[in-house]
Amino acid sequence: MSTVSLSEKAYHHIRRQVFAGELAPGDRLVNRTLATELGTSFIPVREAISRLASEGLVEQVAGAGAFVRTFDRQEISEIYDVRELFEPYAAAQAARFMTDHEISELESLLKEWETVGETILSRKRGATEVDLDRWLDLNERFHEVMIRASRNHMLSKITKDVNVLSQCFAAHRGSPRLLSGETVKSTLASHRKLYELLADRDATRAEALVRDQLSFGRESVLDFFDQNRNRSI
Repeated sequence: MSTVSLSEKAYHHIRRQVFAGELAPGDRLVNRTLATELGTSFIPVREAISRLASEGLVEQVAGAGAFVRTFDRQEISEIYDVRELFEPYAAAQAARFMTDHEISELESLLKEWETVGETILSRKRGATEVDLDRWLDLNERFHEVMIRASRNHMLSKITKDVNVLSQCFAAHRGSPRLLSGETVKSTLASHRKLYELLADRDATRAEALVRDQLSFGRESVLDFFDQNRNRSI
């Protein structure tokens, strides 16, 4: 396997651990441990860590090493500021330009997402860590397709980078209990509506719905952050 392929493998391995909460905010990334897990040398691991640092998921501290990013309230608010500027516009553009194939992609992802939701709702104990991992992955993939369909490469890059940070924080909220029955139902209903608006090429209403989704997301995320900060005081 080439160094490039090994670096890609290391990148996805570390990224998955971060998103799954196996590497928590503030955890140090130990090259030797990661290389052993992957069965590779340090070089692909270092390359993967540099890539994650460029995305903002990892912080590299001179003389100390690399650490999983820890978010503060201001950073979270700024992430939503940027998302609210760009993603509604991306949704409007996607409604105008997305292909039939991309609409089919969204429908397929949505059906898989709804299956995960049905599984969660059918259990008395609610969501598991596996459910949360799949939920976040499907959310990310759904929005990636929509943003790609905007046909604006700079917009795609900006929104993708910001969404990675947003997803990372969502993962580090960490508990599957966050996927309550109400959250599952409202999120899926909202994204089913978004899919229908995109499929109908309704740019104005798609833009408004994404703006509403982000406003609700900001409120719930910051509320969660404040509740946890108050518990730790």
